[in-house]
Amino acid sequence: MKYLSLIIAFFISLISFQSLQAQVDSLRVDSSLVTSDSLYLNIVIPETDTVTYGYSRYRVAANTNPAAEAYINGKPVKVYSSGAFIDMIEHRDDTTQIEFRVELNGEEMSKTMYLVRPEPPKAIDTKGSVISSQFMKPASELWLMTGEVLEVQFLGTPGKEVVFNIDYFKDDIPMKEVPEEVAGIEGLYQGSYTVKPGDLVKDKHITFKMKKGLFSHEKKKSDYTVSFNGLPRVAEVVDEAAYLNIGMGSDRLGGARYGELEPGVKLNIIGQKEDNYRVKLSRSLSAWIPVRFVELKSEYVSPSESLTGNIRVSGRDKSDLITLTLSEKLPYITYQELDPNRIIVDVFGATSNTNWKIKHKSSEGIKDVTWQQVEDDRFRLVIELNSSQNWGYTVGYGWGSQLNVEVKRPPVVTNFNSPLDGRTISVDAGHGGDNNGSLGAAGNLEKDVTLEISYKLQELLEERGAKVVLPRTDDSYVYMSERKERTLEANADILVSIHTNSIGYGSDPMDIRGTGSFYKHMAFKPLAEIMYDKMLELGFKDYGLTGSFNFSLNAPIEFPNVLVETAFISNPEEEILLTDQDFQYKMAEQIVEGLEEFYLQHGYLETVSDMPEK
Repeated sequence: MKYLSLIIAFFISLISFQSLQAQVDSLRVDSSLVTSDSLYLNIVIPETDTVTYGYSRYRVAANTNPAAEAYINGKPVKVYSSGAFIDMIEHRDDTTQIEFRVELNGEEMSKTMYLVRPEPPKAIDTKGSVISSQFMKPASELWLMTGEVLEVQFLGTPGKEVVFNIDYFKDDIPMKEVPEEVAGIEGLYQGSYTVKPGDLVKDKHITFKMKKGLFSHEKKKSDYTVSFNGLPRVAEVVDEAAYLNIGMGSDRLGGARYGELEPGVKLNIIGQKEDNYRVKLSRSLSAWIPVRFVELKSEYVSPSESLTGNIRVSGRDKSDLITLTLSEKLPYITYQELDPNRIIVDVFGATSNTNWKIKHKSSEGIKDVTWQQVEDDRFRLVIELNSSQNWGYTVGYGWGSQLNVEVKRPPVVTNFNSPLDGRTISVDAGHGGDNNGSLGAAGNLEKDVTLEISYKLQELLEERGAKVVLPRTDDSYVYMSERKERTLEANADILVSIHTNSIGYGSDPMDIRGTGSFYKHMAFKPLAEIMYDKMLELGFKDYGLTGSFNFSLNAPIEFPNVLVETAFISNPEEEILLTDQDFQYKMAEQIVEGLEEFYLQHGYLETVSDMPEK
């Protein structure tokens, strides 16, 4: 039975893919029917005549008259009905030539571009004894705690005897020259020191010493200082855009985050690296916050902590409010669980003195509120909801240092046959203005395609009775914070962000295709699942459902949100679909159906009079 199910699933996916392929074929243009005989050549990738690139494979893309023949480095390549043609280039030498050539009716056009490998760093002159600032570490102010490792480094004259001092603390710590085959250059010296209990250092420079004679040394001080251990310092959040990072890692979306913090929150600082302070949340958990977001208080300010007061749960018109009394604005982290449907808020530096809770009958959306002291300095608030779906909530400080958690109730669906009637949906067209987004080989820009799809989605939603807010309405760039604010100002139930996907320069665009949906918070996974399934019904390949995605518009907890990566504009066949007006309507229709399904599953049905008979 298991194998039978797999076979059936395979044939269903095969039929869907063949159906999508048929749609692509129906949009293809017979080159014999192309009336224009004008030849042109537009290079999309590389984007400049000479590109510095250090990897072995590089994708190229261009477009021409669909009736033309195209060649890349003399090799004939397929020209799609959109005029796009692509290939993968092997980049093995220091310089790789890429010749694009197109021919039509005896006419020829060509363009040559180049890939060049990055120049290796230049070694220091072997004469004398030189300590360079190049590649020097520490490269920022450091504050390390017991068990952490101080790593130091510089580039200097090869083959020398080298040590470093932690000024006024420890001298002549040995350094070693990294082998050239590992470092890629001669004369790179590295050393380390592990901070021990009792080490107490404050704002001291590193002095590098290179032996140049029997009793003499070349010396150079680091630009930055180091500190070891010491008492925590209190810092206060002073920036409305502040957030807590989980670690020091980063990528194109930024580092993984715990969440946002509002001005006035007090933090206990226990370290510093790369312009980030290390924040002690509890005995077992720390986080990082950029230095620019906080103001460091006097060394004599006591660590931030508080006893918790009692809890009140009350109802409002369309939401419920949970309040917890504290004596300080402390940092918190919030997350969600699905089964049962719960909101978790951990308050750090808080110790329970909560002896009772008051729950009013008006708090219709809240099933129960419980609390527990999970660590000495970590107080957990658990809010269980009455509904099957979390429709958004806020966490923040109100009067004084009272912590408020306001939870939205499910929207009321008044018409089973038209569940979007009267609802407000935010439809975000990705990118815009100077931010083109991803590029298609035919020259199409993601920012244009997403706006076209968003307008069609707006049209279909309004036909269903919904009110639609478009954070971006033209070819201008709107900051992510503004897109969120426009969604909140419109009191939208849901945000759908429309994008097209793309691959990196080192991947083959014909190998990667398909549709995907993205979410960050577990509470909004059901919305992403529905959207994903709806897009797959169009016959797209399964690219995957992605969770914990660190995209700015997946970050809000105030409303359910989903990022729909419709298809790969970097794939020439999917680019044809993405730019076809009829197929854009098909994608928009699937998203509308997904929203209707989500409201019917998780909204509050006011009446069953409109339900069809079974």
